[in-house]
Amino acid sequence: MIQRVPVWFDTLRVGDIGVADDGALSFAYSQKWLATDGAFPLSLTLPLQAEHHPSVVISPWLANLLPEEDQLLVLTRSLGLDRTDTLAVLREIGGDTAGALSFETPSVPADWRWTPLTDFYEVDDPEAALERHFEDLQRRPFLAGEEGVRVSLAGGQRKSALAVLDAAGKPVLRLPGDGDRLAVPRNGAPSTVIVKPDNPRLPGIVENEAYCLHLASAAGIAAAEVSILHAGTRKAICVLRYDRRVGRTGRLQRIHQEDFAQANGIPPGRKYERGTRPGLSLPQLLGTGRHLPPAGALALLDQLIFNILVANTDAHAKNYSVLLPIGGDPQLAPLYDVSSVLPWPDVAQYFAQNIAGRKRKPADITADHWTAIAKAGGYRAGDVRLRVQEIVDALVAHRVAATNHVAALAGRSAGYAEQAADLIEQNALRIAGRLRG
Repeated sequence: MIQRVPVWFDTLRVGDIGVADDGALSFAYSQKWLATDGAFPLSLTLPLQAEHHPSVVISPWLANLLPEEDQLLVLTRSLGLDRTDTLAVLREIGGDTAGALSFETPSVPADWRWTPLTDFYEVDDPEAALERHFEDLQRRPFLAGEEGVRVSLAGGQRKSALAVLDAAGKPVLRLPGDGDRLAVPRNGAPSTVIVKPDNPRLPGIVENEAYCLHLASAAGIAAAEVSILHAGTRKAICVLRYDRRVGRTGRLQRIHQEDFAQANGIPPGRKYERGTRPGLSLPQLLGTGRHLPPAGALALLDQLIFNILVANTDAHAKNYSVLLPIGGDPQLAPLYDVSSVLPWPDVAQYFAQNIAGRKRKPADITADHWTAIAKAGGYRAGDVRLRVQEIVDALVAHRVAATNHVAALAGRSAGYAEQAADLIEQNALRIAGRLRG
């Protein structure tokens, strides 16, 4: 080995990533971590063991912690790094990642700091500061290179990991409200919210996602908590991080998680099933539920059904996740990154996974397809169709309340949530009408 990069859970050394002379990576848990009561594995693909895990396992897992596509290109250019050198990038920005881990440098609570956006950009108006932040993200994703800022979020969408501070300047685990301020985490401090600016190519995406997630929650499907932020001429969806909690002492704590690409050893470039090197299939997606308690496996089926009913065609392997808590069994993470593609006919209309062996659009789904989904997950077809009908009924029953909730959010634009609600209900009722074959 020519070098080792430590992996940390706060100040506990979980293990080390080794780099061989030929650049191949490996991972080994530290003996102290293996002996720690409640120690969790990095991944379902990286069980707790004394033996080294090889590059074929650790490399795709690490790659899934980084942004993708243009975001990764801009990031690595700003850092002067090779975009294919995953570990080098994580050494620079891997202080606050998806889940609980940091790379190279431990996260020491005594060193944590949060800088309000208004102080960071030296402006008095919080909205103006947030708008400046959105502009900044175009030039340097995650404020890469800023002193003390080491943050990484996966995916190709432009986004930011921030923290909510109360009026006294204390970090709090809640969506921002009156008197609260958004702040940049520094020195390994945990973020508490993820902020995703609007996208001019997808008009109404902020209201669309807010509606879908609130509708899921109203229908009894656990979903990330969201609100809408207004920033000058821009707006954004603000998502409360479900991989954070408040400990007994009142200090923020991280909860480890991984997405289904990581949990199945698939690199981020294969998050969709179709391609010359296929990614996560429907049987593999539902098969990930075997690692969960029975209630978690059924909740995973509910998430899949919901994504089909609302036409969330971008529900790829990285948009499902599992929590790996201290001393507990793996748990399914709440729904997140859910939006209906129906308002945008020019966006890819096919679901991320094949259904019954072929690519399908929302309008294609019939009773036979639910039978194929049931077979893929090891369920009885009648039970799955019954659950589909129950969820359709819940979506219809809660449509008005969910629409009114989004309409009451500050910063939203009129009409977009209502449009999404109309299209989603039409799609869900069309699918329900075909359940009997």
